[in-house]
Amino acid sequence: MSILLYNHGGCENRGCEAIVRATSELFRAAAGEDVVLASAQPEYDRSVGLDAIGSIIPDTISPYSIHRLINSIGFRLGMPREQEVARRHHPVISAGRRSDLCLSVGGDTYCYGRQEHLLVINGRLRRAGKRLVLWGCSINPELIEGERLEDLRQYDLIVARESITAAALRDAGLPVRQWCDPAFFLRREELALPEGWKEGGTVGLNVSPLVLGCAKDSQTAFNAFVRLIRHILDTSEDSVALVPHVTWAHDSDLDALGRLKAAFDDEPRVFMLPGHLNAMQLKGYICRLKALVTARTHASIAAYSTAVPTLVIGYSVKAKGIARDLFGDEAGHLIPVQELTGADELLDAYDALMVRAPQERTYLQERLPAYTAGGEALARDLLALEPKKAGGRA
Repeated sequence: MSILLYNHGGCENRGCEAIVRATSELFRAAAGEDVVLASAQPEYDRSVGLDAIGSIIPDTISPYSIHRLINSIGFRLGMPREQEVARRHHPVISAGRRSDLCLSVGGDTYCYGRQEHLLVINGRLRRAGKRLVLWGCSINPELIEGERLEDLRQYDLIVARESITAAALRDAGLPVRQWCDPAFFLRREELALPEGWKEGGTVGLNVSPLVLGCAKDSQTAFNAFVRLIRHILDTSEDSVALVPHVTWAHDSDLDALGRLKAAFDDEPRVFMLPGHLNAMQLKGYICRLKALVTARTHASIAAYSTAVPTLVIGYSVKAKGIARDLFGDEAGHLIPVQELTGADELLDAYDALMVRAPQERTYLQERLPAYTAGGEALARDLLALEPKKAGGRA
């Protein structure tokens, strides 16, 4: 049986990388299956060793392909938009037609604007009679309507990674299973500790341009993180490791973290992890932290899954839902970035994290087995899915 993973944005987002690495291992464990991965960054993904999971193909046509020429001519002749999109994503559609199970792995894609390419790809694969699964997703409940809802109805099953999304999808009459984000199962690779790291005394900090952009005032939010670092240095002997988790050119944590590092250039206890580390290597560092404060949800998953006490500065339904499902209540474990109007909220939440840290480690160690259970059984169920009858828009 062949499995296609599509809607993967590339490994410069280590969360995307973590999902596809862990998903491929899950299906190999369940049924010995390898995968084909359609990627927006195939060359980069190969450079970080992702081709170990199976074959990697580009998710769009080459600039030099016959399909690009046909698209160019067709555009001038008034080709319907749906056909233009289908030709552009011919590699995905072609691979999907040869596959037995197609997993859309872009976990929160539907939270960000109109997803025309998915509507077209899913429609073509639905007409081909393929089993379609939206895998490990989070969607803001208010977005489940209109064209987005029409597209979601094309999936044979939707696997939601947290309860807020699962409940909203059920309310919309969609077929849903809930299971944790597969990145909880990402293996870790432990490299040598860098200069400045104190074993048992290093706090990780991740800040993203995206979360700063969601704040009421981005400069106020940034200054709050500066204050947090100063607070850690002044009240403890701990070091601070700045942790880049996404390095896409348009949304790179290196930008925000570089500004933070510049504010502490003369402080040897503040250092940045390299931006080229893959997801397994980053998890290998995160698992050895004393605690983590993070804007990126998948950095928090790397921490949660290795029982590292964590405070999330969140903006998304996925961050809120995962914290709620793990702890019963997100309060104290997550600060909505929209509420970050100064440094006091962040410093108070950090101090509370330090107080409860030993208990939180123990709690996570005890909670994780039940929280993550059922993955292989779910994978086998997906492999046995009966696809819907051919239909759909495209």
